[in-house]
Amino acid sequence: MSDAHEALEHAEHASHAGHSGHDDHGPKKGGMGKYIGISMGLIGVLIAFCAAMVGSTRNDLTKTLVLQAQAHSDYDAASTKLRVVMMEVENQRQYVGVGTAATTAPNPHRAILKRFIQLYLDYAKEKSLSKTWADAYTPLIGALFESTEGYERAQLIAEVAVVIASLALLMGSRVAWVLSLIVMAACAGQLTLTHIESSHSIGTAEAAVEKAAEAYHELRKAHSQGDPDAETVAFLDPDGKIRAELEAAAGEKEAKPAEEKH
Repeated sequence: MSDAHEALEHAEHASHAGHSGHDDHGPKKGGMGKYIGISMGLIGVLIAFCAAMVGSTRNDLTKTLVLQAQAHSDYDAASTKLRVVMMEVENQRQYVGVGTAATTAPNPHRAILKRFIQLYLDYAKEKSLSKTWADAYTPLIGALFESTEGYERAQLIAEVAVVIASLALLMGSRVAWVLSLIVMAACAGQLTLTHIESSHSIGTAEAAVEKAAEAYHELRKAHSQGDPDAETVAFLDPDGKIRAELEAAAGEKEAKPAEEKH
């Protein structure tokens, strides 16, 4: 933004120079100074726009990096859960026997083994979807990075243009002024090219991220609809006696401190 402010100041000086030139050197030089001042004002607007776009894409890039870190955290959690389940599945081998299918395992352990296998399938799918979700951010990060660089190049070109325009004003050179206009046009072209390319690449990458995130969250939603933990406890304690004993023991522990106070 400071570059834009400097460009506008140059434009103001150019306007004054144009008026003084009109008085001292005739209408031709004064008119050119006015046009150079207008050109510098337009270049200042381009610099301000480029700076705004650079800041916006950098903010989006930072936000995307944070979201990718969160997705990686979900992937790590799913990997941990899957590894814990696999350890329990390995422990069930002693109840199944070598070369014996789970369907022919002893009845007391068949349902438990079935439950572990179901958890393995669920967590394996969760791990796969969370990895797909986290990896989907990589093209988006690349597109945002390329977009930021494109807008920075446009800003640099605009700064070069304002320097050439300043020299044109100081030297009263029409050639330098025309050159500054050409560089300004190159800046506009760079802005347009960056916008077109980034809009397509960022839009495609964002769609892929949204699709992967939706698939992952749908799976998590399906897992949360039921209460598999309660079902497992009910299977291990069908008559509820163990739970009743534990609740009674907890009640006695809470009652003792209250009696001691009295």
